[in-house]
Amino acid sequence: MKKVLALTVVGVMAGALSAQAQTSGYTRYSNSYTVQNRTSGCGGFSYSSGIWKTWVCSGEERVELRWRDWPNQSRYNQFQGEVNFSSDTQKTAIMQIKSNTGGEPIYLQVNSPGTLRNDGSSNFASGMANTWFRWNALFNPANGDGRGYVNGSQKVTRSYPTSDRHWYFKNGTYNNGLPSGHKSTAQWRNISHWYK
Repeated sequence: MKKVLALTVVGVMAGALSAQAQTSGYTRYSNSYTVQNRTSGCGGFSYSSGIWKTWVCSGEERVELRWRDWPNQSRYNQFQGEVNFSSDTQKTAIMQIKSNTGGEPIYLQVNSPGTLRNDGSSNFASGMANTWFRWNALFNPANGDGRGYVNGSQKVTRSYPTSDRHWYFKNGTYNNGLPSGHKSTAQWRNISHWYK
């Protein structure tokens, strides 16, 4: 019994250290957002008890939180949050590091139900639906370094050199080809923004 307890405590401590590792050396800053709701009545947005929830239906475009442009555009900026998406979610982007003129070095997409990938690359995770997990995504426009982490484990590495300096974060549900009759739903909590 004592051994089991010891392993549990070590596991919790390791998880806490992992969470700190992604933002170690970074400075947290406050940010605000607008809700972009481009739906026709099925999709929507809610915020309650610290949880942001968005949903989009087939035939609709998106419901997303569009955060303000980064205050420091020539250094690392990092998004951290915990996300949970439904088992019906598919062909839907749930988080982006984006510029309207520079593209998306990080484009976290639920591909088929329960799977995750960055942009059009191969799936890097499966069985992720209906479970909370931490997502960290960072990008430095000055050197093109982009990375994504699931629960502290690096899953995305991207080199994306750019001269663009109009970057920001988005999270929510962006329809990338939902099949007819389906609905994508994502919930976020504990969102924070960082730079170094």
